[in-house]
Amino acid sequence: MQIKNIILTSSKQLILLLLLAVGLNINTVFNQYAVDDAVVLTENRLVEQGIKGIPEIIAHDIYYGTKQTIDKGLSGGRYRPFAMVVFALEYQFFGANPVVSHLINILLFAFLIGLLYHFLHKYIFKNQNTLAAFITCLLFVVHPIHTEVIANVKSRDELIAFILLITSVLSYLRYIEKKQVLFLLASLLSFFIALLTRESAITFLVVIPLLLYYFFNQTLKQSMFRALPFTIVLAGYLALRFSIIGFKTPTVNYIMDAPFLFATGAQAFATKIFILTKYIWLLIFPHPLSSDYSYNQIPYINLFSFQFILSALSLFVLVGFAFINFKRKSLSSFCILYFFVTISIVANFVVEIGAPMGERFLFQPSLAFCMIVATGYVQIVPRFRMLTNIVFITIILLFSIKTIARNRDWKNNETLYLADVVSAPNSVRTNQYALEICILKANAETNAELKNQYFNKAIDYGTKAHELYPDNPITSMELGSAYFGLTDYFKASDLWIQAYQLIPDDPQAKYYVELLSTILYKKGNAFHEHHNFKDAIKCYKRATELNFNNTEAWYNLGGNYFLINDSKNAMQAWQNVLKLQPYHKFDKDEFTKE
Repeated sequence: MQIKNIILTSSKQLILLLLLAVGLNINTVFNQYAVDDAVVLTENRLVEQGIKGIPEIIAHDIYYGTKQTIDKGLSGGRYRPFAMVVFALEYQFFGANPVVSHLINILLFAFLIGLLYHFLHKYIFKNQNTLAAFITCLLFVVHPIHTEVIANVKSRDELIAFILLITSVLSYLRYIEKKQVLFLLASLLSFFIALLTRESAITFLVVIPLLLYYFFNQTLKQSMFRALPFTIVLAGYLALRFSIIGFKTPTVNYIMDAPFLFATGAQAFATKIFILTKYIWLLIFPHPLSSDYSYNQIPYINLFSFQFILSALSLFVLVGFAFINFKRKSLSSFCILYFFVTISIVANFVVEIGAPMGERFLFQPSLAFCMIVATGYVQIVPRFRMLTNIVFITIILLFSIKTIARNRDWKNNETLYLADVVSAPNSVRTNQYALEICILKANAETNAELKNQYFNKAIDYGTKAHELYPDNPITSMELGSAYFGLTDYFKASDLWIQAYQLIPDDPQAKYYVELLSTILYKKGNAFHEHHNFKDAIKCYKRATELNFNNTEAWYNLGGNYFLINDSKNAMQAWQNVLKLQPYHKFDKDEFTKE
């Protein structure tokens, strides 16, 4: 029996793909907002203005309107006005409605699948049966690596950009066929808007001539010449970007947003090469998945390490194969080059993007993987039909199950962070987020036993985060809060003092140390009233370490030293009282042992 006799017609294939695209992701409509959705929608003052906020959105980068405290170094590097305009329009008509937000993402994904199927069927696999295009899109639909883009509302820019880029390619190919200028204008406009949606669209300046060379009987020179209009559009985009926000490159001195900050040049290079192979491995075996791979989930590696040598050799073989088969215009050669071109902009070689890797960055590059697997399937199935089909169906089922399950992880911050701290146990950020979630749950709990359990769990996560990155003031403050919840004030004070030393100008850190200074002062008073002078001294002393300006703590500290006949320390404490309040009243009758 021929393959063509057992496959669905193209219209039925498309319907099945669309149903799967919606069906596998429909559970996200029950999700809430999570992670950075606040930056683009729920806590963005420009987006909340709806249509009225659009002029300011166009004039600034995406962080400008956020209400969150964002590191100033991050601003200025992400100019994505079209994506933000889409969010503003959504807010204008629907407000902050997570059901609507997730439904829009699902529908955009389904629309993208329809475009991809048409593009692959009509142009890439035009001389083959429809099975190759169908299998490619089927893999793209079920692949769990795409859950972040679909389930995370903020990642809608990836969906929109890819839709615009495929539209641009389709319109340009129609222009080549029909020679109608309208198609050329539509292609260039789509490319321009894609650039305004996400900077990674720039890679299609290379993808388009590659497509023309490999699949449309163009020489390399002809392909590059035909891509000239897109170069002009890119120049116009860069000029617009420069005129509005300049070419500022975010400067970050915080390891959480500058993942190679502590690495040597050689370590950074070796680690980046290793990460490229991790991307490929995630396409083959997408487990475990995480929303975060930041410091120190992927430890730095050295040039002479086994990981680097194996990664470098693997990448060298792939790139070598692509160039060896370049003149033959093989599909595998194109897919390899497409993968490396589209992922290059987020690989941290050209510019540091603030993250070592991210699953959302595989959204466009993953198409190459799906194409290679699909063509391999079509070639192998006639010879090993039963075995090939069993393996393929198993993969599709496992991928589908993983997609549905991973979508549930994205329900809200709590479910996501508590899942990802298991998937990425060595990430400072995942442990820190899990710490914060447990503190929130503890503070909301009325049962004393459960409250303490949550605080103890928070301490476990916070201790891990603190061990991984001891100089993180945020972890120190949050971990201190967990100990504070368990009334371990001395451990809390150790951590809050450390945080305050790291960020002395931070109002929250100052508030924490002053609050605890007051509490320990009062605790010292209680010990003093029960004639427990040594414990009173411990509390007063720590109160002054937390807040040197706590005059009454210094005063009582001196008095309790006096009561244990330590006149030297008593005088030193009282001298500090006079430094702070020269006219402070001293009453010797306050400090008697009776």
